[in-house]
Amino acid sequence: MAHPSDDPRFHEALAHFNDGRYFQAHEVWEALWHHLPKQKPEPAGGDRLFVQGLIQLAVSLEHWRRGNPRGARGQWEKSRAKLAPCPAWRDGIDLGAVLAATEAFYAARDLSAAEAAQRAGTWLAPGPEPYPRIHPSP
Repeated sequence: MAHPSDDPRFHEALAHFNDGRYFQAHEVWEALWHHLPKQKPEPAGGDRLFVQGLIQLAVSLEHWRRGNPRGARGQWEKSRAKLAPCPAWRDGIDLGAVLAATEAFYAARDLSAAEAAQRAGTWLAPGPEPYPRIHPSP
């Protein structure tokens, strides 16, 4: 396998992600991640860190949807750290747009205020949201 996107599981997970099935996307990407060759050290922007960043992105949005802004922030920060070193166009997706859309999504929701409300016990899980999607590159 030359690229993670050569594996059908990559596209299956993308479909789950774009349908808002973040837990399922995470599960499928994780199965793919376990089969990617390990390198020591893992290079920034390498296949395993790229897929792990996608896994963490899906988990972040699942945390948000379930009303856990603290968990959402933690996974988003881990995801961003792994995906930022990747090229803007990676494995057939516009990764730069994904990062920008997710950054805007969380900025519009004021994660700090949401976490404070969570700590105070006043946070409610959000209703339907326009969640970020992963678009294929042209």
